[in-house]
Formats: sequence, structure tokens, C-alpha cells
Amino acid sequence: MNKFEIKATNTGENFEPGAYNSPSSKHHGPTASHDDRLAELEVENSRLHRLVAELLIKNQQLRKPD
Repeated sequence: MNKFEIKATNTGENFEPGAYNSPSSKHHGPTASHDDRLAELEVENSRLHRLVAELLIKNQQLRKPD
């Protein structure tokens, strides 16, 4: 084990890239910060859905024969 593995083992935390880790999420219900994060993700998800829809329409228009 290297020093990083020992530190992670001693703290009992699981670190995953891109994961939203919070000590309160392991044993307790959602907190205000979780609700805020969820709202942010929902807004971002809606924005990405609209972007994909716009790109699909543009792609169809470009492929349409004249």
C-alpha cells in the first residue's frame, strides 16, 4: 500500500472520480446542499436535452436533399 491508499483506508472514505461524495449522504437523508445540487443537475440536464434536440434538427436539415 502506498501513502494514498493508507489515507483513504484510514478515513473510511471511498473516492471515485466524478462522484458526489458527502459524509452526510451515507447515513442521513438528503440535506439542503443535496437538494441544491439536484436542482442544478436537473437544469443542466434540461439544457443538454435542448442542445441535443437542436443539433439533431440541424443535422437533419443538412442531410435533406435540395
